[in-house]
Parts: sequence; structure tokens; C-alpha cells
Amino acid sequence: MTNYYPESEEIEETEIEEAPKRSRFRKWAWLALGLLFLVLASGGYLAYKANLTLSKISTQPASLWKNIIRMLPLEKSSLLGRILPVEKSPFEEERINLLLLGIRGIGDPHGGLLTDTLMVISLKPETEEVAMISIPRDIYLEMPGQGISRKINEAYGLGEGSGYGGGLTLAKKAVSRVTGLKIHYAFSIDFRAFKEIIDALGGITVYVPRELRETGQWSGYEFYVPVGYQKMDGETALFYARARFSTSDFDRARRQQEILIGIKNKAWTTGTLINPIRINALLNAVGRNVRTDLEAWEMKELIELAQRMKITKVVKKVFDTTSQGLLYSTFIDEAYVLLPVGDNFDKIQETCQGIFD
Repeated sequence: MTNYYPESEEIEETEIEEAPKRSRFRKWAWLALGLLFLVLASGGYLAYKANLTLSKISTQPASLWKNIIRMLPLEKSSLLGRILPVEKSPFEEERINLLLLGIRGIGDPHGGLLTDTLMVISLKPETEEVAMISIPRDIYLEMPGQGISRKINEAYGLGEGSGYGGGLTLAKKAVSRVTGLKIHYAFSIDFRAFKEIIDALGGITVYVPRELRETGQWSGYEFYVPVGYQKMDGETALFYARARFSTSDFDRARRQQEILIGIKNKAWTTGTLINPIRINALLNAVGRNVRTDLEAWEMKELIELAQRMKITKVVKKVFDTTSQGLLYSTFIDEAYVLLPVGDNFDKIQETCQGIFD
């Protein structure tokens, strides 16, 4: 006679039910570990590529040892100070001035090294304020150290003639002569990079205060943008930033400022910062067509500063030929040029230096 133990049967049935559950758990655990590995691997690759890109776009001589020391969190310790004396970083100053130069691009038959855009971006970290000061390309001045007078948009090309990186240096000196500001760093970006960066971000949103219809600048092509908030891809934003025949260089400068704000707003969103595909595309665009005189460690500090700043106020200024614009137009050697009111840059310098007042 067989004894019946109901408890044993229930235990066996429970073990049979739990076996598939354990199997499913293992599958999900392995999947999670695999995804974690991919995330870490892509993060490591992007970090490597970011460092490679920063080194590629810098016109400064690479100093691996200095960059490593300056990127360490303990760089200001007395020990590291004895190994490599730490210079005062421009990012510790009350105000940091960056020069953004927009060029057509090397090889463009219509003047690839002429700067269509000259904009000083001034940062005040303590108050989290930003100023955007557009310098018209037709301002005529004596080129620092060159012994000649030219339009300011020729400074970059003249400087490049003296060697790689010379364009950024001369453009900084020329803009400093006009504004009275110490220009700490400069960036040059060509049309291709401008378009690719915006496309890599997935487009930007720009507020258009009045409709723009450009019919004469590009033969056979009519460009139109209606009033209101507009989602723009890279090509649309480039046309919007370049259009001037139906308006003016001064209006174009104002539009360029709005586009830059749109880029900033999109770049610092969570959807961009955690998207490895977008970050990779951004690095590709920057690496091909952007140049700067920042060293790698300085670029790292600038990025961290930009991420920390909440930006409580944005001041925008475009010098023009209106009664308050501080410029007037004339012709020199049959060329259209802009000169400062009073034939000196004192008023413009006063405005730039007190832009946050």
C-alpha cells in the first residue's frame, strides 16, 4: 500500500513552476548586462572621440602633459603646482569674451576666408548673464600690425596668410581694437559645419518676428519664412542666416543671434545630451569644419561652464547706421565701408565695456 503525501506533490509542482521563471529572469539579466555593456562601451568611445575632436580643431600646439594636468580635479594642489605651475585660467575672470567667426569655407570662389559673421559672445559667470555683440563686416580699420587698412571681414584671411591659426589671432586683435574688449578665445565655423551641426541636433526652433522673403540673392530660388516660431533644419537655418538682399547686413546679424540662441536651447536639452547618435554626429561636424585657439583642457572648462550657467539674461547688440547705431556709411576707393561716428571707436568701446550695465 502506497502512502500519500500531499505536501511533497505541492513542492514538486512549485519547483516546476519556478524553473521557467528563473530561466526568464536569467535571460532578462543577461539582456540588461548586455545593454549596460553597450552603454558603457559607447560612452567610452564617445569620450575618446570627444578628446580626439577637441585636439583636432585646436590651432594650439598639442601638449599632452599639460592637458592631462589641467584636466585633473586636483590640478591646483600644492603637489601638482610644484610639478607644473598652474596658470590663472581665463575662466576665473569676471568676464570671458569669445569671438565667433562665420566663414564661407576654404575653396569657396567668392571669398572663402571672408568672415560674413563676427560676433562677440561675452559671458559673466557670477551673474549668469550673456551678451551677444555683432560687429558689421564692413567696418573699415587699420589692421593691427599689418600696416594697411581693410574691412574687418578680411582680417581672418590676412592672418591665415601668415600661417595656420594666424587668422584667429589677427581677427581677435581687430575686433579688440573696435570693441576695446580683451578677446580670450576665437572660433571659426564654415557654412557646411553650421548646417551639419543643426541637422545633428535634429533641427532648432527660431522665432521669426516678421516674414522674410528673399527673391534676389540666389538666382532662381525664392526663400520664404513666415512669422512665428519656426522649426528649421540646417539648410533652412543657413538661408535664414545668410539672407540680406531684401533686408540688410544689420538685420541678418540680428537673425544670426536668434539662430545661435536656438542652437544653445536645443544643444543643452536632455534629449541631446544623452543621445549618443546625436553626439557622434555633432563631433563629426565640429571636427571637420570648426577651428579654435582653445586648448583641449580649456574647451573642457568652457563646456562645463556653459552647462552650469542658467543664463538669467541675454543682452543683444548690433551696431548699425541708425541714430543710436554708432556707425555711418561712406565709400573708400569706391568700396562701401562703415566708419565709427566721431571717426574713432570710443563710443563703441564704451558700449561694449558697459554692455551689462
